[in-house]
Amino acid sequence: MKKQKSFALLLLLSIMLVVLSACGNSNSNSNSSASASSDAGATASASPSASGSGDASPAAPAGGKIRLGLVGGGMTPLVAQLGINDGSYEKAGIEIEEKDFTAGSDMVQALVGGSLDVVLGSYEHVLRQIQNGLGVKAYAEIFNGVGYSLVVKKDAPYQSLAEVKGKTLAVTKVGSLSDTGLREGLKEAGLDPEKDVKLINGGSGATMLAAIESGQAAGGMVSEPTLSQMVATGNYRVLYDPPFEFAGIVIMAKTDWVAKNQDLMKQFLKVSGAVNARAQQDPDSAAATVQKLFDKVPADVLKQAVATQLTKVPEGLKVTEAGAEYVQKTQLDQGILKKEIPFADAVDLSLLP
Repeated sequence: MKKQKSFALLLLLSIMLVVLSACGNSNSNSNSSASASSDAGATASASPSASGSGDASPAAPAGGKIRLGLVGGGMTPLVAQLGINDGSYEKAGIEIEEKDFTAGSDMVQALVGGSLDVVLGSYEHVLRQIQNGLGVKAYAEIFNGVGYSLVVKKDAPYQSLAEVKGKTLAVTKVGSLSDTGLREGLKEAGLDPEKDVKLINGGSGATMLAAIESGQAAGGMVSEPTLSQMVATGNYRVLYDPPFEFAGIVIMAKTDWVAKNQDLMKQFLKVSGAVNARAQQDPDSAAATVQKLFDKVPADVLKQAVATQLTKVPEGLKVTEAGAEYVQKTQLDQGILKKEIPFADAVDLSLLP
């Protein structure tokens, strides 16, 4: 009898141990599930797109800083000037560190030296640097044309470019874009730029005006808004406005920098395109935006200058093959370029929206 009671007690204890063990495993499994559920919830929270909620959020801007070079004093880089002054780049998360130059060649040297990321300069600089073995390309164009016109006094006897033979003419700097544009016009007029005229450096703005007014130069290559300002006085007129398509101001950068900052470059190009679209819709507002940059220019004259500039911005900011070929022709004719460079080797439009 005593043995039967002991056996029953042992059996009861065994059953209790099994039950307790089962309960422990059950609690352990429950905790593991809760932990897994918690982890899953944290992951979803950290990755909204995984739950689908990210679709409702606006895309985050690429953001970043661009050291941007441009030639100051004129309006050929108008699209960028608008984007900087109306805050468009800043709103898109792009910090622009603007550096102004007086000549495109000096600006491109800064790009080559690594102190600039992106420059707004003539397509001829892209071709020259590729010839020098540097990996650069044009990624968009913001001005199609030379950007300079030959201005003479209103009472000057010349009625065509062919009539300035034997005269002294001023360009901003020999070898610059204004020089290239005038040389092409002279050749089309049947004159030899090296023999039939004398080309001098006239600078821009007040120094160019002084060269023409004093008679040091019979005429000078002038850009906006100085051009509209001089004509508005009634004392000057335009003798020659280069009529040909010409890849004037392109957005240029080193290919290795773009490879490392592709999203930032895309964002910069996208914002530039949007700025141009708004300006084309409302040129007067665009003029008001840059009024502080050209505070010596009367508002009505500036409106005319901005409207003129906007007609030269190519659709979609695309570099045209015709404009690029004309630039290349001038460089080959002048002996600066030794051989042709294919359009595809110098232009990349794949980052445009």
